[in-house]
Amino acid sequence: MSAFDSEVTVRRVRFASPETGWAVLEAAAPDGLPVVLVGPLIHLEERERAHVSGTWVNDSRYGAQVKVSEAHPLPPSDADAEAVIAYLHRVKHVGAKRAQRLVERLGPARCFDAIDEDPHATFKAAGIRGAALAEATRSWERLRVTRRLHLLLAPHGLAYLASRIREVYGDGAHRVVAEKPYELTSVFGVGFLTADRIARTLGAPAGGPERARAAILHVLSEAERGGSTCLPLEHLLSAARELLGSSTASELTEADVDELAGGGDLVRDEQWIYRAQTAELEAELAQRIEELIAGAPGERMREPRTTGDTDGLTEEQLRGVGYAFAHRLSLITGGPGTGKTASIRTIATLAARQGARVLLVAPTGRAAVRMHEASGMRATTVHSALGWIPGEGPAHDEHDPLSCDLLIVDETSMANLELLVTLLRAVGPGTNVVLVGDADQLAPVGAGKPFAELIASGAVPTTRLTHIFRQAAGSMIVQGAHAIRRGDSPCFTPTEGMRRDLFLIERPDAVAAREEIVSLVCERLPAHYEVDPIRDIQVFAPVYRGELGIDALNEALRERLNPDGQPVRGGRLRIGDKLMMTGRNLHELGLMNGTLLRLLDEIGDDAATSDEDAALLLAAEGQVFRFPPEQSERLRPAYACSVHRGQGIELPVAVIVAHPAAGAFFLRREMLYTAVTRAKLATVIVGTREVVHRAARTPDTGRRHSRVGERLTARPLATT
Repeated sequence: MSAFDSEVTVRRVRFASPETGWAVLEAAAPDGLPVVLVGPLIHLEERERAHVSGTWVNDSRYGAQVKVSEAHPLPPSDADAEAVIAYLHRVKHVGAKRAQRLVERLGPARCFDAIDEDPHATFKAAGIRGAALAEATRSWERLRVTRRLHLLLAPHGLAYLASRIREVYGDGAHRVVAEKPYELTSVFGVGFLTADRIARTLGAPAGGPERARAAILHVLSEAERGGSTCLPLEHLLSAARELLGSSTASELTEADVDELAGGGDLVRDEQWIYRAQTAELEAELAQRIEELIAGAPGERMREPRTTGDTDGLTEEQLRGVGYAFAHRLSLITGGPGTGKTASIRTIATLAARQGARVLLVAPTGRAAVRMHEASGMRATTVHSALGWIPGEGPAHDEHDPLSCDLLIVDETSMANLELLVTLLRAVGPGTNVVLVGDADQLAPVGAGKPFAELIASGAVPTTRLTHIFRQAAGSMIVQGAHAIRRGDSPCFTPTEGMRRDLFLIERPDAVAAREEIVSLVCERLPAHYEVDPIRDIQVFAPVYRGELGIDALNEALRERLNPDGQPVRGGRLRIGDKLMMTGRNLHELGLMNGTLLRLLDEIGDDAATSDEDAALLLAAEGQVFRFPPEQSERLRPAYACSVHRGQGIELPVAVIVAHPAAGAFFLRREMLYTAVTRAKLATVIVGTREVVHRAARTPDTGRRHSRVGERLTARPLATT
């Protein structure tokens, strides 16, 4: 292997992963010879110049490549008018023609400095007027901040984080990185080790208090991402000391935790340590639950006359119906095929018949659609029901509660601590609440697993549905899911009368397994079930990297399912791509984290449409959305996705990766159970039987720390 150290110009982006920052680029060396670059390069765009250092490697499949260790973006050269125009074209409302005129008037060497001196006047002289002028000025300032961030982060291979950091810290983002690098631990995706590397490069002391504070907060933040709301003191200190390293670990003591608690960063409750905001949310949830338990049912929620509406219900279901009217808060939990949907429909019908105002909600759009189809009543997402106002939050809260006598929440197992508290704030004093879900499903993304915790507490009237109805009992998916719930491996051999909709295809070799998945998704499953391979099939995998990781699967599936899609956003996306939105919810658009989308078009990208807002046109659930291009990094290819991100998905066919080469250690009971139950027609597992067995036997719930149950007042309430 030989070293590579040269300036290059990016010609094409072959592949880019926002999740990891890894990209494959086609570039040209100064002598014009082509070179393929692989590494942390997502910050580079087509036609951009960079100084690249790395090592030549010979890939068995793709040939000679440069494995990049560092990539420093360079400003366009004085004589490179084309590169200057390409850079200006990224400014909002500056199309190709205006960029051309700016370069001709100011000159490529002087252009950037002139705009920096007075962007408002420069863009006004270029013909931009009104609100568009202010937006162009802000766009330029954002772009320049991002460039400064690139220069700070690129030496560490971290330039792909620039847009995330800019989004959180605004125009002062580059100063935060330079002056307070440990503040980066509060940015999603920037862990302590990353911030520490930057800080040490900038000269921060190894034993500084900011470093210790950052390590402690990072450990708690990571615990929340893993589902905990708090950590035991010794667990926290041990994990933080490991981060700090042997030279300073011994200096971290209980007194440091108490000091942070005294300053308001943490909350200490005996030996349990929280981030302050999370402690407040957990205490508030317990308080609101207790108020609901103690409250009397609303006037319109009197005991119903059942007549024929309850015919066919089991005793378990009838008890759940009774609890819904007798208590202000009740829970219904059960696995697939146990009658949760019928229970919802019966409760809603009986309540509406006697004049009660019924509101049906679910965490995701797909779940709300299923709820509507099953009940015949209008259902909506939690965020839509709360009337979320962009930049302000929900319109409905304790001061303006929801106008309903009965609130039924489906798929409550997907609601984390923050979402459930936000919803319960909007419950009025005369409203009954029924929370429905499957407590054995994968825990929600974010801190807490409140639905399962409330059931385990025994403090809330709870109905456990266990009877599997005949139609569902004939499904191998349903039977397999219930086996996994018990910790047993599912059966893949159909017995008489069983519907064969659960399959295991064993492929011990990782490359052969990937080829099998591509063949299944692109050819065999669509032909057999007469479904669309993009719209109706979802691949789930436990990890992002490796031969069977989400990134490699997305690349392989896109090359087969959308090979000729027009590249947009620097080639990272293609028209026709199946995408998923990640990060915070865009309530103003009605798009939630985990929403599946189809990229239809990119508009507003030339001078003829420069007075319009540029947008990516995306389709989901029969609707078309105009998505802000500056948010495009939150769109990720979703031919394959993680089970966590896809837990709200329900499609005809699911393909699950269960292979030693695909993070077998991370595939556990709740994840396997959730993935298996995402499909309506068929679930196909590709991998090895041993990985499936191990996952079914290995629960994940013990790794979460949360104390909602402890906070609730113990009350002997009837449960089934």
